[in-house]
Amino acid sequence: MLQMFASESSGYHMRVEEAQQWDQRPFRSMLIQGWVAYRPGRGFHLTKKGREAWREFGNTDIARHDPTRPLTGFFDATLYGIDWHQQAERAAKLREMPVTISA
Repeated sequence: MLQMFASESSGYHMRVEEAQQWDQRPFRSMLIQGWVAYRPGRGFHLTKKGREAWREFGNTDIARHDPTRPLTGFFDATLYGIDWHQQAERAAKLREMPVTISA
């Protein structure tokens, strides 16, 4: 949703009727964060803070630093057949493995 505002010209305004066509959850989040603002008679527009957030998003590495660590508590491992104890044992073995560098 933020990409749509950021990719348009700097003077882009989205009318209320158009905004009603979209999922309101990300829209509300952008309003609360201050990334999008509303101007009566013109509609919604991207703020300076929103443009900075979009720039930061594009330049942030979101890859996990240690993929052997367990996933967030919101992830239900049992649904995917993951045994955390077995995964933890594998991760411990990986940390214990010596690193050899060949020339």
